[in-house]
Amino acid sequence: MDQITHRTIEVNGIHMHIAEQGTGPLVLLLHGFPCLWYTWRHQIPAIASAGYHVVAPDMRGYGQTEAPADPAKYTALHIAGDVVALIEALGEKQVYLVGHDWGAVSGWYTTLFRPDLIKCVVDLSATFSFVYRHPKHSILDMVLAQGGDKVYLVQWQEPGKAEADLGKNIKLWYEKLYTYRSPQLLMANAEGSVVDNMQAPDAMPSWISEKDIQYYVDSFSKTGFTPALNYYRNMNRTWELCAPWAGKGVSVPALVIIGDEDLTIGSAKPYLESPLFKAHIPNGEYKILPGVGHFLQEEASQTINESIIQYLKKF
Repeated sequence: MDQITHRTIEVNGIHMHIAEQGTGPLVLLLHGFPCLWYTWRHQIPAIASAGYHVVAPDMRGYGQTEAPADPAKYTALHIAGDVVALIEALGEKQVYLVGHDWGAVSGWYTTLFRPDLIKCVVDLSATFSFVYRHPKHSILDMVLAQGGDKVYLVQWQEPGKAEADLGKNIKLWYEKLYTYRSPQLLMANAEGSVVDNMQAPDAMPSWISEKDIQYYVDSFSKTGFTPALNYYRNMNRTWELCAPWAGKGVSVPALVIIGDEDLTIGSAKPYLESPLFKAHIPNGEYKILPGVGHFLQEEASQTINESIIQYLKKF
């Protein structure tokens, strides 16, 4: 089989870098924060060998993809617009959509806006509750009300603050984040630092190598974190723009997979087990993986590969 190849294509007014492998029906793999196409390095060859054309882009503002200077250019409509344009640029009418973290959020929004393009969704670590448009309260408002202003989602709203925190020692930030094992959201300390409030690992786990960490460090040393953080800083703007979709769910078949040591499991598990999940996603199902953290596509790659391929084969 061919190896992973790379190219840059124009989508939605920006130049987007993609990694791809295989032939067959198109599967898009959308990464989250603070990752790159590289987070799918275990999935790309496995899914391609199962008979698919697998494409993993660097999302808007990440890696080798263009990063618009205007912070307002990172709403859900912009990101979903990139995905729709990517599908068109690749000459497809429908795709299988797989996303992790913000990539899952972007996948949900794309499915909400353009369900005609999506055969099914596989969502890792970010449930539809993050996307569901409450008529009166944004997600950020609800996080602030329930968790206070030390929650990372709130802390990262201020331009420059998070950049300084994450950028002072990028390698240590990744080491702390990739070994974070808690059902609690990241919180800042009294000085406003999220990174300093996280525990440094005694050793890195076998599933993430020094080379892997360095790949992320090298990329973000060049680009900085501002474009990626702009996704967070557009949460309220996205809520305002998505008023036409207030109260709407998605009927596209969807599989949600999350680890029980994921930092979002505290809110995700009650949602998945509640009637709201089926109300929002009537054709949805979910799996909770024991002993797995947030970056499950890297930590539990074989399980995730098998789960994704088995699910795609249904459609």
